[in-house]
Amino acid sequence: MVPASVLVALLALLVPAASPAAITTIGSPLSVPATLNTAENLNYAGTNTAVPPSPEAPSGFVHTYHFGADAALWNTQSGGGATSVPAAGQALKIRLEGCAVPAANGPQPLTQIHFQSLSPTDNGGAKVDLSSQPFDIPVCGQHEASGSTVSTYEPVNLCVARGGYVAFNEEGGFAPHFYQSGVRYEVLGAVPGSGFDSFIRGNGTNNGAIFSPLDKTSMDGFAFNGGEELMMQVVLGTGSDARYVCPGGTKDAPPVLAPIRVSRQTDGVNAHRVVAVAIYCRTMPHCMGTATLRLAGERAGVGSATFKLQGNSTSHLPIRLTPRVLTLIRRYHGVSTTLTAVVGGQTFTQTIRVMIF
Repeated sequence: MVPASVLVALLALLVPAASPAAITTIGSPLSVPATLNTAENLNYAGTNTAVPPSPEAPSGFVHTYHFGADAALWNTQSGGGATSVPAAGQALKIRLEGCAVPAANGPQPLTQIHFQSLSPTDNGGAKVDLSSQPFDIPVCGQHEASGSTVSTYEPVNLCVARGGYVAFNEEGGFAPHFYQSGVRYEVLGAVPGSGFDSFIRGNGTNNGAIFSPLDKTSMDGFAFNGGEELMMQVVLGTGSDARYVCPGGTKDAPPVLAPIRVSRQTDGVNAHRVVAVAIYCRTMPHCMGTATLRLAGERAGVGSATFKLQGNSTSHLPIRLTPRVLTLIRRYHGVSTTLTAVVGGQTFTQTIRVMIF
């Protein structure tokens, strides 16, 4: 059987398009179940807090892995596929494997998550460009959700830059005793040769935030997590498969309006054989071109002019007619002409009736 990716490539060669289009899948191949979580399996030193010995803490210490605050995670190394975006476009769909682990005898975990587009920075970090609308991750054990459950999300206009990344973003979900290091989002898998970066900071993962590798503490900031993979896969669209609001995208783009608009009109000619034709210029700062009037069935022009019209306004272009046309106008109480205007290599025509008022 021919792989679907090959068929897409062949169709792209056979069907002409206004701009190249492609559907590409990047990120994790989702080849293993998510058995690791964001609360306990990130590479932060954490801290130990002395407590009275108890069955829950027989050593007299409770280890907090990191602050249960806002966090972003994105794959940077993978043996199973590309992790960075190969071309600017739109993240059409995101498949996330895993679920949120509820605490024993505790409140329900926070399930609201987001996805983000990141641009790389010079020092190996990243900057948040955009964040998606909120989504909900399933809760482990509810509706048969587990670390093997794959959920598909469709962000609205999540544009991505070439060389950038798509991140999983969660809001921590801290709750004392139950979610001390945040909710256990079981979305990580043990994959040798893979690795992902993470950044934790309360209210520090919003649009415009910088994730610097130099910004790291035992409880938050930047970390590289080796031997693990964020179980997240991104379906990327480019060209006509990406919306026009994204770089290089053309889907749903509004029609491109012509630089000028000439409406069907009747204009008067004065004693100097000059007729003023109304032309609307859409482009800024001006429209430059030529205009010629012709009688029906004749190739030669009966009047012409070059123009430079002010942008975003209607101007009346004076065109001086030949004496013969004035004679015809008097004889037949007006004549119909065809205006041919050329602007930037584009040609526009319109019927202009010329009379003596």
